[in-house]
Amino acid sequence: MKINSFSYHDKARGWRLEPVRFKDLTLLIGASGVGKTLILDSILALKAIADGYSFKGVEWEIEFETIESFKYRWKGAFEDKGYDYFSIAAAVSTSEKEKIVEKNKPRILYEDVFLNNKQVVKRRQDEIIFNGGKTPRLSQQESIIKLLREEKTITPVYHGFKKIISSRTAESKGSEFPSFTITSGDFVRPGTLKNYKTLKNIQQSDENIATKLFLAYKNIPEVFNKIKERFIDIFPQVEDIKIEPIKIEGDINPFIKKQPYIQIKENGVNEWIHQFRISSGMFRALIHLSELYLVSEGTVILIDEFENSLGVNCIDELTSEVTAARRDLQFIITSHHPYIINNIDFKHWKLVTRDAGVVKTLEPESLNLGKSKHDAFIQLINLEQYRNGIGIKVG
Repeated sequence: MKINSFSYHDKARGWRLEPVRFKDLTLLIGASGVGKTLILDSILALKAIADGYSFKGVEWEIEFETIESFKYRWKGAFEDKGYDYFSIAAAVSTSEKEKIVEKNKPRILYEDVFLNNKQVVKRRQDEIIFNGGKTPRLSQQESIIKLLREEKTITPVYHGFKKIISSRTAESKGSEFPSFTITSGDFVRPGTLKNYKTLKNIQQSDENIATKLFLAYKNIPEVFNKIKERFIDIFPQVEDIKIEPIKIEGDINPFIKKQPYIQIKENGVNEWIHQFRISSGMFRALIHLSELYLVSEGTVILIDEFENSLGVNCIDELTSEVTAARRDLQFIITSHHPYIINNIDFKHWKLVTRDAGVVKTLEPESLNLGKSKHDAFIQLINLEQYRNGIGIKVG
């Protein structure tokens, strides 16, 4: 899918995002604390709502296109009562949490879905009209996207939201304790290799990106080698990459012992470095490179603070890879790092500002930035809105 515009209001948390438009590549810039991460989090919250989760006091409107070129507008709201995540976190036991959730799920106040400007769903608390007819009574706590996901006009929406992924996938390498987590958090299940023999199968699977990289390593070596070559271009001290089980001492479940780990070999070093000991920057760079090759067409990739854990030697290279991506992907990135801002054309910038609880974005054109990239960057860093994050007064 491709997100064209989005607005979001979280009454329970007391903040609102005014409508923001996105391109194939959008770089959200601005001072710390203005709401760049909030924008990405609200998109992820909407992904969760499409999958049946409920959020107290949330209202939204989003316009997007699916990979099939259908244009949708979806808006809705939850009531501002019921459980919130602070009460869940404070619950003593899992069973207590489950009781709180089940008893106090916020209900949907309204939902509207438009396909190519024609309304296909009108939902109010007492009825749901779908394609001109009333539906049987359905759950009041789940979105219409989840409830009608098998219907032909809604299925592309449901699957489109599944294609939103977050850079947080790249931030966890696992731990030194293989009984807790393997390959960025997921086990590679028996039979997985047999199920994904082609690049398209791998791209369209629901596997996490580290598992997809393992599948490419085993089944599509020519694609894996392209990723490896680009990685070595960024990190020339690396000689090779493999994804294989490692020797684990002790009384460990045989299934766990067979799990694959990302491992790298550096020039002049005999021992392989397994993923728990790979530097954060190297690991994150590998995951981001893998996304460019191994996610499905129509994926929306959210990258928060692109510079986090990335060394100066790879920021430029990865930025170039993202901006040159020739597949049907959408990137929404946040950053305040000069290397990244200066290397992405200012037509892709959106300056995020905040006035109390209202977050808004400013277009480059409205900032009267210079015509050259260098001039635009110099003017940007001298803008008061960029330095202190305060935008045009609201209300």
